[in-house]
Amino acid sequence: MLGEATNPKSADVIVIGAGVAGLVCARRLLRAGLRVLVLEKSAGLGGRLATRRVEHLGQTVPVDHGAQYLTADSDGFHRWVKELLGLGLLTEWTRSLHVLDRKGLRPEHPNEEKPRYICPQGMTMLAKHLAAPLSVHTQTRVVGLKSLATTWQVQAENGQCYEAAALVAAIPAPQLLPLLREKIPPADSLLSLLGSAEYQPCLAVLAGYSKDTPPPPWKGIKCLEDPMLAWLGLDSSKRPQPLSPVVVLHGGAEWSSLYLEAGPPELEKAGRELLAHAAKHLDPWLASPQWMQVHRWRYALPLETMGLASLGTRIPAAEGLPLVCAGDSCAGGRVEGAWLSGQDAAKTLLEMLGGSER
Repeated sequence: MLGEATNPKSADVIVIGAGVAGLVCARRLLRAGLRVLVLEKSAGLGGRLATRRVEHLGQTVPVDHGAQYLTADSDGFHRWVKELLGLGLLTEWTRSLHVLDRKGLRPEHPNEEKPRYICPQGMTMLAKHLAAPLSVHTQTRVVGLKSLATTWQVQAENGQCYEAAALVAAIPAPQLLPLLREKIPPADSLLSLLGSAEYQPCLAVLAGYSKDTPPPPWKGIKCLEDPMLAWLGLDSSKRPQPLSPVVVLHGGAEWSSLYLEAGPPELEKAGRELLAHAAKHLDPWLASPQWMQVHRWRYALPLETMGLASLGTRIPAAEGLPLVCAGDSCAGGRVEGAWLSGQDAAKTLLEMLGGSER
């Protein structure tokens, strides 16, 4: 029966992926009275809502190497942002970014100004907030799915096996497709949609500078028409008492794709190259950090979205087991898109189960 607690490895719903979409979906399903289990392959939560803790001038400081900020356009997401502002988890960072194009560095057009929100403790704190009431198993990579008569059987790389009556997959389509290819009939539109999903990679470079470094006049720079650099942000400007500049750079998709299979020495060389490129076009001090780290995002942003906030089907067809797909390939790569996809995935699954929210 749905809602009755039994085996900790069984649930009414298993959500694969503890990014924003998966966590938002799981919370809404939990609120509807379902037993929900979230499985996440990484040690941390939030997907690209990611923060590293680094040693900088003798202190441990958070640095956001994934999503740099969030904005709110839809009513529902704006209400959630307002709630987080009230809790002190979010604060407004800036309303105006800078733009770097062939004409040089300039403030963005006034029509593009909008509130950009950040988490002073690091963006991953938002994921931890979402996950607080949930049962989440981290470092649990799903390697196999089996549809039985009345349940999904989910096999993890660590040998654990989990069961649930319904499944939500909130991971990048290229990671999901191998798990589902033999479960979905070739004619099913979901299979073709997942197969057509393409993602852009991104190489993120984190760099810290000395106390003598002059504070720059910008907080975040959108780089247009640049073959190497897509974004440069002054991460230390997000923190209550910054020690000295800490900068995060995001490489462009084409340039980042050159390093998808690179080892540590090549990645370090690429990071130095990106810093030197930024220094040439902005400030010379960018080329000489006191420390540097590089992170590779293989599935940074979808090239295009599927046009639906979530996708639901049954395996096998007709009266089979519910499966809902959610994530950035559905509603877009922004935090708001992931949040909307998670909300819609929960709504879709509840309708498939014939239930409603309490």
